[in-house]
Amino acid sequence: MKKNILFLLLAGLFGSCLNNEYLERLPLNKQSEETFFTTYDNFKSYAWYSYQVLTGYPRDINDRTFFESNTDNCFQGNSANNPNPYTTDGKIVIPTAKGGNGWSFTNIRRINVMLDNIDGSVMTQTDKDHWRSVGYVFKSIEYFNLISRFGDVTWEEHTVTDQDKDILYGPRTPRVEVASKVLDMLLFAKAHIKPGGDGPNTINLDVVNALISRFGLFEGTWRKYHKIADAADSHTASEFLEASFAASSELINKYPTVNASYEDLFNSENLASVTGVLMYRNWYSTQNLGHNLTSSCRTANMQIHEMSASAIQAYLCNDGRPISTSAVYQGGSYAADTASMYREFRNRDRRLYYTICPPYKVNTATANSSDAFTYTGNPEDRFYIDSLKNNNISKKALPLINNAKAYLREMPHVRTARYNMSQTFMVSTGGYYICKYYNITTDVSSTRLVNGNDAPLFRMGEVRVNHAEAAWELGKAASEIEKAINPLRARAGVAPMIVANIDANFDLARDKGPSMAEGRIYEGDYEVDPVLWEIRRERRIELIVEGFRFDDLRRWRKGKYMNQIQLGAYVKKTDFEDSRHVTEPDITKFTLAIYPDPDADAGRLMMFKAPNLNDAKQGWQDKYYLFALSHEDLTLNPALKQNPGYGE
Repeated sequence: MKKNILFLLLAGLFGSCLNNEYLERLPLNKQSEETFFTTYDNFKSYAWYSYQVLTGYPRDINDRTFFESNTDNCFQGNSANNPNPYTTDGKIVIPTAKGGNGWSFTNIRRINVMLDNIDGSVMTQTDKDHWRSVGYVFKSIEYFNLISRFGDVTWEEHTVTDQDKDILYGPRTPRVEVASKVLDMLLFAKAHIKPGGDGPNTINLDVVNALISRFGLFEGTWRKYHKIADAADSHTASEFLEASFAASSELINKYPTVNASYEDLFNSENLASVTGVLMYRNWYSTQNLGHNLTSSCRTANMQIHEMSASAIQAYLCNDGRPISTSAVYQGGSYAADTASMYREFRNRDRRLYYTICPPYKVNTATANSSDAFTYTGNPEDRFYIDSLKNNNISKKALPLINNAKAYLREMPHVRTARYNMSQTFMVSTGGYYICKYYNITTDVSSTRLVNGNDAPLFRMGEVRVNHAEAAWELGKAASEIEKAINPLRARAGVAPMIVANIDANFDLARDKGPSMAEGRIYEGDYEVDPVLWEIRRERRIELIVEGFRFDDLRRWRKGKYMNQIQLGAYVKKTDFEDSRHVTEPDITKFTLAIYPDPDADAGRLMMFKAPNLNDAKQGWQDKYYLFALSHEDLTLNPALKQNPGYGE
């Protein structure tokens, strides 16, 4: 059932209670609680609002966290003035206004109103336990977000009034205590929630297990890598990981297969029948009741966020090996004549083609209004057009089509001030165009929030990579890791992971780091165990551009991964200096910067240089692992204290 409509009904229900008779008989702050929270359906109606907080897809295309353009995966490519803010002096500032950076307890207080009224209802004990479980899940989600951002946070057990000055103006509760309370709430919910919830796409046992899988892994690894000591009367780091492992085990046993199509997880109008989607946000194809993510993919808006070469090179080849040791990788080195985006995409994990538009080239009669195309005659130009067709990737059929139904003539479709502006849609500066949320079935007739494809909130792909990582952290059998990961690889056309075959030489880039001569540009990390490196790679690829990467880097204490040169695709200047591309006859030179030599004839497109790590104000700072509290919040409650590194 569509929750937007139910929310409107709920608003009307509350409004009908607020008449003069009630105002005369009950204090204003008591009338809803004493007259409304009575029956099962009352609690059900009240809980619908909390579902609105789970948006899934952002309504703001500038959302850096969701699109991971503040990580090593992506960068903001529409302006040379927008490098990664976490590596640039002065880009991260302490917020001024109250509630800055998400320091808000509004939703927690709304949930506490419901929780505090459960015992006084006429429901059976089973029903009371169920609604306490639902409330605990929503409260856990809120506290999970607060803990992740701020560490120590204020714990509010019950409804807070103006009289609760020890809470309103008291210090923050230690992280270990709050996190333990969150796990306790989730374990209660796991034991007491109705397995089927309150109907399709509601909080149920599967959702509780998925949330435990996510939260337990996050908190357990955060404590390990940030060296936070366990405290008395609180759960230990290992207990969080064990809870995560147990929850994901139950789900993997219940859902042993994965949905056959990775594409359908993100481009379906209705996720109800898509295997492995445990809960989703149901968007509407109606103005202002949908999102604009798909529209952005089919206009010029997606140029705001672009995939990095580092992320592209993290994808395995279909033989199950990284590009540094694969026998089938054709990407070549910087010096090789065969180096090109065409070759780089050959024999790779198919999730790459679902996420980044493969290279191609066609001819169109006109630029902006061409509804037909012809092939160039070069077999390489149509290789991926045929490949996607042969693999039944129908929603992303090439060539790309914009929202006005005009075909895009080529990919990479590189944007400069002097080049190819006759086709201004679906442009990029780095050459790797994000198409994970591109499809040709969703309504894109308007950019005013009409896209209705549903957003997965909890899905088995995440649960599986959670399981693999928790298994490694706990020293579980290799079979647990392989069981979790290999169905994802099979769907992607990649050879299975065999843990016993992974050693220090499995990925040469892990130890040696970038090598321009060998064509490797992504940063390795010899500190990470080679098996864990591969598990984290699988997580990076399965969940890419879904908003997980920034939090993952923070919990692993690997913010340094952001201190990289942000590069795009490999290009040859001469390929773009012809009449097909140059729109002004007197301009014949390609103008974008190229790495490693800006004056060279070929190389990778360069958007931003690496930060100068000799400058203490550049590069990732340890203080960024937690967010700053706002000036106003600290002024209103001096007992809060600022997070380390930000001053007072």
